[in-house]
Amino acid sequence: MKNSTDSPSAATEQIWTRFLSGRCSGDEIENSPILRRWDRSVRLGATAEGLAEPVVVPDSQRLVALEPLKPLLTADAPFEAFASSLANAGFCGILSSADGVVLARRIAEPFSNRMTEARLIEGALWNEASRGTNGIGTAVAEHLPVAVVGFEHFEKRNHVLCCYAAPIRDVRGRVVGVLDATGPARDASEFAFASVQAAAAAMESVLRARAYDASISGGLFALEALLAKLPHAALLIETTGRVRRANEPLLRLLPRRDEPQELALLSWDGLVPTASPRLRESDAALPSWLRGVRLEVEPVSGPDGAIAAIVHLLDRPPARTSARGRAVVSQAFAAIVGSDPALMAAREHAERFARSGLPILLQAETGTGKELFARAIHAGSRRAHGPFVPVNCGSLTGTLLESELFGYSPGAFTGAAGGGRMGKLAAADQGTLFMDEVAELSPTAQAMLLRFLDDGTYYRVGEAEERHSDVRLIAATCRDLTPMLADGRFRSDLFYRLRGVTIGLPALRERSDRRELTEAILAGFARRNEQTHALAVSPAAARWVDHHSWPGNVRELRSALEYAAVLAEGASRIERWHLPIEAEPARAGELEGLRTAAERSALQRALDRANGNMSDAARQLGVARSTLYRMLDRFGLRRTDELPRLETEPAPAEAPAPGPLTNLSA
Repeated sequence: MKNSTDSPSAATEQIWTRFLSGRCSGDEIENSPILRRWDRSVRLGATAEGLAEPVVVPDSQRLVALEPLKPLLTADAPFEAFASSLANAGFCGILSSADGVVLARRIAEPFSNRMTEARLIEGALWNEASRGTNGIGTAVAEHLPVAVVGFEHFEKRNHVLCCYAAPIRDVRGRVVGVLDATGPARDASEFAFASVQAAAAAMESVLRARAYDASISGGLFALEALLAKLPHAALLIETTGRVRRANEPLLRLLPRRDEPQELALLSWDGLVPTASPRLRESDAALPSWLRGVRLEVEPVSGPDGAIAAIVHLLDRPPARTSARGRAVVSQAFAAIVGSDPALMAAREHAERFARSGLPILLQAETGTGKELFARAIHAGSRRAHGPFVPVNCGSLTGTLLESELFGYSPGAFTGAAGGGRMGKLAAADQGTLFMDEVAELSPTAQAMLLRFLDDGTYYRVGEAEERHSDVRLIAATCRDLTPMLADGRFRSDLFYRLRGVTIGLPALRERSDRRELTEAILAGFARRNEQTHALAVSPAAARWVDHHSWPGNVRELRSALEYAAVLAEGASRIERWHLPIEAEPARAGELEGLRTAAERSALQRALDRANGNMSDAARQLGVARSTLYRMLDRFGLRRTDELPRLETEPAPAEAPAPGPLTNLSA
């Protein structure tokens, strides 16, 4: 069991203490998101001890601030459902104004006293100037979803809290409120953070619908003005079937030469679901440029009933996939060779989520095939017709990485190209950007990337002109990001944006299919060198492949086998002496591999039996929940309290329940 001082919360507490004593340098503050937030709080006048009495605005001021958010507080509005679902987990739901004033709250009973002690009461001001770094105030300051857990709070009395908050924007993109979930720090949960962001998006939809209704009651001209402000493709269509207005992003999708005819082909019956404004797939009756696109329809009603609708195009229509294109997609995943169960599970998850559009984080050691997986995901996605652009963040540092990723303007720095450079984001427009070694991003690059992920906009280095790019992001890292999150080297808000889906790839030493992979590598070598037959492998050489620890993973195996194949030219098989390295005493490695496999198997069985209940799974294994989370991260598995279970095969009914695993806390 690890010492408590090794935990992320203990590390953050030590940093907090150093900051208060003035022992953090300017460079440290600049390079740490947590320290920058605390520094901003101090400059705004906040203190670690907090105010003697909370700042509470008059009821009249609170009611004025509440007015534009009233649609969110009706019995059937998203806030009540959000607060009710989180109450079961011990969290309180809070709605604040854009200035950080608590407008409404729903208290989870076990936590009500702590809420009062923390002064989370209606009318209380929770901006950073009053309360330092906290969920509501920091979301107000940064206009981004934020997670502030335990000692990440600046004010001492809030160290027992965890706060997850997300801004709520109106139809014009202005922040009009903040949604927050607050609970005990010991119950910190990524599920709660995801719930806050999803509920905030639902609330924005409610506000958008109300804005449309208000506009239609005043005339369609006002509604057309709102349509023009939407950043994504949308159109306004009347019940007569007439397309009244299409905004600029939609017009860019049309075949320019036949634009009027294409719009005339659209119809109310073809676009608008008559039963309810739910998501649906378009059908073959639509024009070719709309087939396969996902639509969201928002009916707009006036005094005489529904007379118009806003139609949003949520996904850009993919290019028509030819038979050759389908073969390329199939070939991409077929190129991932192996029958090892962990590899097959990773491949299955990658195929399943390839078309989802979610960001993907690949976690694996160097040389395991992260880029091969990323290319396969791209080929199997709706963006397969677009570019695949890889960038290795580990090979570039500081401003060099920022200029490579975002591009730069002419003369942005000494040595800059005269015409500037477009950057990887621009090059990947309508395609996939693969960022390997994403843990090496500088703090500045992290902030720039987070802004881009938020709204698709960015600035080239040395330029004030806002640019836009539409990319699907696949990130990869060989590092454990947990300690980097704890000490602020990697932004937690960026981590959660990148981690839409996490896929862990097994190291070669953990794989049971090394001989199968060996045969595939030698067969590929023979094809590339126009050889009639691939070399066989002698029993002694095969044993060496089985016993070697392979710190360089598949890349090292391929290099060793191709080296041996060149030496064995003219022979029928590779012998032990053809291989480049002496065999290692592998007994310790074998035992470690067996223990790792047994631990993973026991963990998987416990998760199967618990059916997604993390506390139950931890009890079966005889470990704490925090230890269970570390096990999940170590084996690259998703936490089942964050997303529905990905595996499709149930555990065998006859499998015995695992007993306590005392060695799993390491």
